[in-house]
Amino acid sequence: MFKNKDGTQGESTSNDFEMVLLKTASNNYELSLIKNLLDEHKISYIVKDRGMGGYMRIIGGSSLYGTDILVEKSSFEKAKAILDEFPWDD
Repeated sequence: MFKNKDGTQGESTSNDFEMVLLKTASNNYELSLIKNLLDEHKISYIVKDRGMGGYMRIIGGSSLYGTDILVEKSSFEKAKAILDEFPWDD
């Protein structure tokens, strides 16, 4: 899933940008918080479950493997600064 800056969902057909790993969320609460922060600051992102986590999320509602949040390389520093304001328990 790709979230555009205007809040709509879409798919990218262009290779004009590079996605980089911002953070791996370990639970649904953390994932939801990160997604809301990125949406609020109009930062595009992709959510990617690790391993069989996508199937686990469909069946059980969450993933034991974690979920990667990727952002455009050009937005990484802004997104990282926003997340660094929160005390994450890694």
